[in-house]
Amino acid sequence: MRREWYETFFSPLALEFWRAVIPEEATRDEVDLVERELGLGGSGRLLDLPCGEGRHTLELARRGHRVTGVDLSRHAVERARAEALRIGVSAELEVGDMRAPPAGPFDGACCLGNSFGYLSYEDLKAFLRAMHASLRPGGRWVVDVGTAAESLLPRFGAEDRTLEAAGIRFAVRQRYDVVEGRLLQEAMLARGEACEEGRISYGVYTVAELRRLLVEAGWTVVGLYGALDGRPFSLGDPRLVIVAERS
Repeated sequence: MRREWYETFFSPLALEFWRAVIPEEATRDEVDLVERELGLGGSGRLLDLPCGEGRHTLELARRGHRVTGVDLSRHAVERARAEALRIGVSAELEVGDMRAPPAGPFDGACCLGNSFGYLSYEDLKAFLRAMHASLRPGGRWVVDVGTAAESLLPRFGAEDRTLEAAGIRFAVRQRYDVVEGRLLQEAMLARGEACEEGRISYGVYTVAELRRLLVEAGWTVVGLYGALDGRPFSLGDPRLVIVAERS
């Protein structure tokens, strides 16, 4: 079986970079949205998949939810477990593949940070069905998409981009594959003499395509937002937040 790029890309250096880039208030704002849209009216059994280093998992657990966080990166899960011990919260943190969600039933779930776009088209369809099976009837799923076609293509440029955080330089060159409908990036992470290179691939779908895929997998789409405040998505919004419900 072919190894996918995300199985090896998230090294300790890459994880440290993204940890430094994202402010704490962003995590709180995103979890506020998740709680509001799940509509539980109290604590619930929740699934955060993939969970990365657990920033959403641990914030949800801190607010009283019973949370399972799953990620393919052993480095990320180990750090999440250490952070849970440090701040004194309880959460189930497991190493696992998002293409095989744990058995539920969960009351709700989230998939944040644009990881929704990692999968191939066939894997994405299977993922939607598997997540549907993991939630109880009426359970909701909050999905964060950063590469919807209406977000990406109006402002797309093939120029090189560079970000820096925690003394780490992240340089990326990107192009859009019009045949496969994927954003392809060649990335380099460097700090001092340490240098890592990798290739990244995101699926790019229109909002209508994503809605059809979800409906075909059994979901009812109840929200399509362009920001965390819940305003409707419109052309050019940099992120798309989908709220889907298992009928």
